[in-house]
Amino acid sequence: METYINREDIILKPIDKDNLYLLKYWYAQINSFGFATGGKSVEEVLPTDKNSFIWGIFIKAENRCIGAIIGDCRQVKVPVLWIKTFLIDTAWQRKKYGTHSFSILCNHATQQLGIKRVYVSVSKENIGGVAFWRKMGMTCVKTIRSGESMGSILIFEKVL
Repeated sequence: METYINREDIILKPIDKDNLYLLKYWYAQINSFGFATGGKSVEEVLPTDKNSFIWGIFIKAENRCIGAIIGDCRQVKVPVLWIKTFLIDTAWQRKKYGTHSFSILCNHATQQLGIKRVYVSVSKENIGGVAFWRKMGMTCVKTIRSGESMGSILIFEKVL
């Protein structure tokens, strides 16, 4: 999905070859981003079709990539957005970039793509992630017991 979302201070745009190294770096940082990446490799999350995307979160003034959103837009009774990865580099966390980026994503999803619901899965052990998604207005709609290493997975939903 070749979308370019340009707002006041944040740009969401496809990760290109010049920024792919950042994605690989973040995915290799298991201690910092293991919950966000689900312990997967970059190769496992690369887009598989035209409904999949990997967007960088860029600070507009500096054209600096500070995070990534990876997901799919699907039709399941209604159009839905499934976020597979949402991460902000540790140097930029707790500065409202994640909150602002998610808001931009939701606004674009409803207005341009007709998305009605957003879903994300979060490890129950990821206390910071669970708190973030609740702060974003998402509600836990399902708990899935996973393998021993992952513990329980919470499925969050936001109706747009």
